[in-house]
Amino acid sequence: MIELFITFFKIGITTFGGGYAMLPILIVEIAEKRNWATEDELLEYFAIGQATPGIIAVNTATFVGYKNRGVAGAIVATLGFIAPSIMIISIIYPVVDIINDKFIYAAKFLKIAVTGLILNTIYGMLKKSIKNYYQWTLIVLSVVLALLKLPLPLIVIGFVLVSLVIKNDD
Repeated sequence: MIELFITFFKIGITTFGGGYAMLPILIVEIAEKRNWATEDELLEYFAIGQATPGIIAVNTATFVGYKNRGVAGAIVATLGFIAPSIMIISIIYPVVDIINDKFIYAAKFLKIAVTGLILNTIYGMLKKSIKNYYQWTLIVLSVVLALLKLPLPLIVIGFVLVSLVIKNDD
């Protein structure tokens, strides 16, 4: 349990940019180093985490913890992941007015770096997940629907319903 907490603490403290930016770190730490989940399982956890309420990264930590140690593992992994954010916010909050201008300037550059990390994650997910024309059609359709500003929950629910009706073997 301690290793579970420490692992997710390290992931939580070293990852900036949200869930998609942390996927490569999760793959290395969880799938490759510790074999707590396969890369395919992590992608599935991400998909489920996207479709359920809450933060994708926290949901994924919860799923990995649950898979390995049940409910207690889910709690420990989740706490390990969120603890660094709580600590950092607690430290920064009292001085945020003093460093505000510099913080905003640094955040602009951080957004650029995070965008690159997210694009890298998307590329990796595409390579692993998209195996046929049917899946390419669905991804293009989902992008088009999102660009048309359809509510994202409706898109997700629609795709879940389509997956229940149409069976597609990889």
